[in-house]
Amino acid sequence: MLFNTLAFAIFMTVVFLVYWIIPHKFRWMVLLAANIYFFFSFDVKYLLLLFFTILISYFVGLGMEKQGDTRKKKLLFAAGLGTPLLLLFIFKYAAFTFHSLEEILQGLSIPMWKTTIKLVMPVGISFYTFQIVGYLTDIYRGKISAEHHLGKYAVFVSFFPNISSGPIERAGNFIPQLEVEKQFDYDKVVYGSRLLLWGLIKKIVVADQLSKYVDVVFDNVYEHTGIVFALATLVYTFQIYFDFSGYSDMAIGLAKMLGFDLTINFKSPYFATSIKEFWSRWHISLSTWFRDYVYISLGGNRVSKWRRSLNLVITFLVSGLWHGADWTFVLWGGIHGVVQVVEKTMGEAWDKVHPKENLQQESEGQFSNIDISPWQRMRTLLCTLITFCVVSYAWMFFRANSISDAWYMVRNMFTDWNVSVALQRMAMDTMGLIKVGGATCFILIFDYFNQKADMLASMNKLPAVIRWGIYTGAALVVLVLCMHGGVSQQFIYFNF
Repeated sequence: MLFNTLAFAIFMTVVFLVYWIIPHKFRWMVLLAANIYFFFSFDVKYLLLLFFTILISYFVGLGMEKQGDTRKKKLLFAAGLGTPLLLLFIFKYAAFTFHSLEEILQGLSIPMWKTTIKLVMPVGISFYTFQIVGYLTDIYRGKISAEHHLGKYAVFVSFFPNISSGPIERAGNFIPQLEVEKQFDYDKVVYGSRLLLWGLIKKIVVADQLSKYVDVVFDNVYEHTGIVFALATLVYTFQIYFDFSGYSDMAIGLAKMLGFDLTINFKSPYFATSIKEFWSRWHISLSTWFRDYVYISLGGNRVSKWRRSLNLVITFLVSGLWHGADWTFVLWGGIHGVVQVVEKTMGEAWDKVHPKENLQQESEGQFSNIDISPWQRMRTLLCTLITFCVVSYAWMFFRANSISDAWYMVRNMFTDWNVSVALQRMAMDTMGLIKVGGATCFILIFDYFNQKADMLASMNKLPAVIRWGIYTGAALVVLVLCMHGGVSQQFIYFNF
């Protein structure tokens, strides 16, 4: 059941009304029932898998909290992590592992029997697995106490707004919100509704339209050549952002309508001035998860310079593999890791030659009229453009269906510079270019100003007639496009 469907609209309406009508002490039951129904709508088989994982991690958490013996606590911790990670491996990586092993042995002329593993990956398994791993790790490190209420713990793991594609929540942030008796907050519900509508606009009005131009190239790369690859990659750069940030906006908005605050997942990432800053703005819940549970576990910044660089690259290689069971994702993660090492090395060399400049305001997009020279502004703009180009180039490997497809695109990207022909190959006519181009520019402008002030919250300053006119117009556009499109497209990150 996708957020951008009529079925979900009916489902959410019922959940919202029942949730706020009944007393606080029963609301966790409503949420758990809603989570079960939501997950059931995708595939009932994997509902059992989800709750098996919940039960194991729940009892492991309680066991670690009560265990005084350090050795036994470590064994419990290892078993608790091993169960969800093993299930994740089986459903997401087993086929990829065996296929890669077959290719390696075949290259070495070592005979091996053919294996065929076809498992449908459960919806949200990557996301709820990481939430469980974070929960158990925080208990082991003594940061939080184990949750003793099984039902409320199950609500945390299976919360329907974010189980499919995040944000990846921390138990220390979410579970305490279940305990607080919430009063109906009209302003919070309105703000959540705005986020939901804004996310639908990003997804349906822009991302789904852009996908048509992207798929025609990436799904048939050998039928194309030249700058069409660069244009398709540029379009995909915006498609994946609008699609994924649109989902995050909807998830956060839906949670706010029920009185919960989820982690902010995006902060205008395409205005970042470095790859490091990009990851402080893109999929923030994932990047901070890898920082806290992978990078720091490897030694973080407490080790030598070369080891720190290695830890960074390893973290991003694992991050790439988390996104998908294919070498294209590993290569994508590796690009981001290596570029960050290069950035850090060049930054350290620059600081030795030049006095360290205070560019904090610029790096956050907080431009002011105080002590910012034209050179600093130009430098910020140049760094932003370079970062955007690197991020866009890496997205090509992320979207490519295989490594061979990606290398073909790289080799043939600039053999033909005819833009008009490229647009024709992408089936993009003038009107289509104006529509998607205008919508893309509008969202980017919104993002730019949203760095300084919450634009959705600022709508409160508008007269009620104008506000409701905007709501009505946006809702009509979404409704018409849904009806015209026929079938709602799945969110990109459902595949991860």
